[in-house]
Amino acid sequence: MIEEAIVHVGMPKTGSSSIQDTLSRLPMQGVEYLSLNSPNHSGFLMTVLSDNPHDYHSHASNGLSYKEVQELKKNYTQKLHYALENVDKPKILISAEDLSRPDGSISELKYFQQILLGYCKRVRVIGYVRPPIGYMQSAFQQRLKGGINFNLNLTSVYPNYYKRFSKIDTVFGRENVELVPFRSDSLYEGDAVLDFAHRIDVDLAPDQIVRTNESLSLEATSLLYVLRRLNKSAPYKKFNRDNGQFIAMLNNFGSQKLVFSASAVASFLEANRQDLDWISGRLGSSILDKPVVASQVIESENDLLNVAYANRLAIWQLFEQTVPLTQDSQGIAQLIDQLQILRAKNILPLKSPEHTLFNSNQLESIASSYNEPAVILNTLAYALAISGQHVTSQCVRDASKRAAKLVNKTRHSKTSQQLVQGSN
Repeated sequence: MIEEAIVHVGMPKTGSSSIQDTLSRLPMQGVEYLSLNSPNHSGFLMTVLSDNPHDYHSHASNGLSYKEVQELKKNYTQKLHYALENVDKPKILISAEDLSRPDGSISELKYFQQILLGYCKRVRVIGYVRPPIGYMQSAFQQRLKGGINFNLNLTSVYPNYYKRFSKIDTVFGRENVELVPFRSDSLYEGDAVLDFAHRIDVDLAPDQIVRTNESLSLEATSLLYVLRRLNKSAPYKKFNRDNGQFIAMLNNFGSQKLVFSASAVASFLEANRQDLDWISGRLGSSILDKPVVASQVIESENDLLNVAYANRLAIWQLFEQTVPLTQDSQGIAQLIDQLQILRAKNILPLKSPEHTLFNSNQLESIASSYNEPAVILNTLAYALAISGQHVTSQCVRDASKRAAKLVNKTRHSKTSQQLVQGSN
């Protein structure tokens, strides 16, 4: 049997992606990083363990049907057992931060434990615990990056420590669960990746660390917030791929750090005092954040919109154009349009009509219209109506009618002039 299963459970926003991408590539002495589709085992294990895997966010955003998800569940379950049966090292490493999600069930964890103990003598769980404000700031960004449309509602990103970790203690036994404060003075060499490697006795040099899924800047976050907040998009297959490429374009944009104001988070900390006291007791030290000094803090949605507006020209420069915007609803609408163009430019080319507003016939109509404004506007109006934007569609249709009248009037005038000139 395998001597030990090491299970890394996050929590999210504690360097999990860097831990996964580093150790999955590293030849580790005595430890096998289990091969389950990708270094991040969350989606794989949630598909296997969940009673309702079709509700998992990744499957929902990719538009998978119930039948497709059930087939995945069957396939993944077989693959998990095959991987465990063919381990040739004394220890295995599994990393899935969704195992510590607040809405996860004890039954999922018990099922996971049952599978592991069928192949392993013991299970060791390691989790990192991030202070609440730092977590909320980072989790807010992650939800935006993941394509979730939502308001600036901090309740949805509060970490809920008891719901995350108490059930892990219950299932695996507190003596087998190591919870580590995610702060530099608690981590080996002040780094989560080095700390994790140190805890599992794996040699790792700093230059071997792969840094991934770093936080977005305040500027990029504000622009992404405008897009997610004011422009909803329906799920479709390959969404995760396209969205990942879009986010990658924003990774190097801006320089400021997202920091929520003290007043914005104070009520959440007070309302969750019992939860904070529980995790502080579990760790043996206070979980509260140390004060952070920032030149700009976010207290409301309006603050994010103002940052987005202030950076409207910078984002436009990413696609090598500059358009004057007004600081009103029209300016915000133009900003959304610019972001949509940015997303489309490198990801959704016109030669792939399944990813555009227009179908192939409409694209052909536009291409052969010789810039006839009425034809182009009519095609746009129809496409908008099909996509559910009926008010905008009607406005464009009205513009198309006016354009047609102007064109006909101009042509009639030219024809009359030609007839007069011909008679002379």
